[in-house]
Amino acid sequence: MKFFNILSAILLFTFSFNFSRAQELPEKVINENAQFWISTNNLFRVAERWAVLNDIHIRRTNFMADPNFYFLRVGGQYYIKPNLRVAGGYAHLWLTTQGNWDAFQNENRIYQQFSISQRYENLNALFRLRLEQRFFNNVVDGTSLKDDFYINRLRFLVSVGFPFKKGGKTEFLLADEIHLNFGEEVVYNTFNQNRLTIGIKHKLSEQWKFDLGYMMVYQQLAVGNTYNLNHTLRLFFYGSFDFRKNKNKPFDEVRHGEE
Repeated sequence: MKFFNILSAILLFTFSFNFSRAQELPEKVINENAQFWISTNNLFRVAERWAVLNDIHIRRTNFMADPNFYFLRVGGQYYIKPNLRVAGGYAHLWLTTQGNWDAFQNENRIYQQFSISQRYENLNALFRLRLEQRFFNNVVDGTSLKDDFYINRLRFLVSVGFPFKKGGKTEFLLADEIHLNFGEEVVYNTFNQNRLTIGIKHKLSEQWKFDLGYMMVYQQLAVGNTYNLNHTLRLFFYGSFDFRKNKNKPFDEVRHGEE
């Protein structure tokens, strides 16, 4: 557990540093909202060392009343060891901040990630480090405004699951992920956002699991002194499908608290 203790100390220092910078800005403005986020996160194991990844996400705002974004991600994953993995791929996001799909923001995203997981007697732990290259463009009445801009983002996820009983199907879930921006376009919001999740994870079958819980998203906007505080009900499904010739080998990855 020393590895996760060191990581937690690094994240706490980073958050404290960016919070102190925020105090130099004008008066803080916090916009609160309720959201609902549903997704399916699928993993297709196609060989002993390789898997195909696919995520589909839908987020609603004003709880479920209005659309917020649609998100699609695909990628490939390579297994250095069964619990040590690297991955990369492409994602696209369609964002509307006012529920108006005649005016929305396109985001094309390339990502690379490293993840490590470990099962202990009383908990399952997952750490993921993800680097994203994000390309933005605004669209009005179906026409691009050609106002492209580019941001890099670094994400640290720590997620733990505590089984209610040994060998049981249900776990208590606790996860936290911090997002950090960097690049020429980033002036005030090196700290991008923090996502804290509390919930349960349940195994439905050998192929399907889900987690259900509350996610608090605290996000700093580009102007620096304005924040979004989103209280989110999240329902994430995890599909794991084994297409290997030798299906007798274990295939039970630690997957929870992901996005």
